[in-house]
Amino acid sequence: MRYYIQRDFPSLFDFDNLFNDFFESSSDRFPPVDVYEDEKSYVIEAEVPGYNENDIKIYCKNKILTISSGQVKKEREDGFITEEIALPAFSRSFQLPEDANEDEVNATSANGILSVVISKKAKTEPKRIEVKIN
Repeated sequence: MRYYIQRDFPSLFDFDNLFNDFFESSSDRFPPVDVYEDEKSYVIEAEVPGYNENDIKIYCKNKILTISSGQVKKEREDGFITEEIALPAFSRSFQLPEDANEDEVNATSANGILSVVISKKAKTEPKRIEVKIN
């Protein structure tokens, strides 16, 4: 048995388009992130539910960290009545601070949260140079 939504009547407020426009325009802000630091590293956490490790690419060059994904197409079987779930392509870039170590970036994903940890460079104290007076 199949169910169909009847749309034979005109609507003053087309809620379907309102919600579709809202979610489509929010895709350019996808994924939402939290950024924080501790003594040893900077951490970027991003919501990426439904994406797997092969879908997400992370690049770091010239103090710019980029997290991106192409559009993910799910393998579907016949029998769908409505198909609205999509995993859109996204790209987010972050300017890293000077003390971020681009060579030590690690990423993990669990429960739909991608966690990217960028180590901080060791702090170096300026070397004091003594002035010799003759």
